[in-house]
Amino acid sequence: SVWELPTFSEAAAKRTDMKMTQIGEKYRIQLPKGKGAQPCPFLNPASGCTLPPEEKPFACSIWPVRVMKDAQGKLLLTLYQGCDGMPDSNIPKLIQLLDDGLKARIIEEIERDDSLILPYHPNYKILGEL
Repeated sequence: SVWELPTFSEAAAKRTDMKMTQIGEKYRIQLPKGKGAQPCPFLNPASGCTLPPEEKPFACSIWPVRVMKDAQGKLLLTLYQGCDGMPDSNIPKLIQLLDDGLKARIIEEIERDDSLILPYHPNYKILGEL
């Protein structure tokens, strides 16, 4: 979905011929309208992300976790419910990982790039407030 796309560095944006919109110092892919869900141009189905680690967006690094803002303006840590790689049995481990420092890292990244905050979507399970 267009609303869920992360922002990319200029170096990453130069690696694709897809149209990009500049947002400050970052770039967001403009997906063609009417084509439905499309894979990221940097995703190889067999091997994963093709970007060098230093160019991989933070949002991709924490997938399927997302930071969302609810209608009252609260920041929420959420989990995409359609990810086969994250069964419900792993949620306690994920919450422990968040408590052990990932949550603090996410807060640091949001302070640098608030495009990580998305509007709440019901396909995401709320893990807690940020």
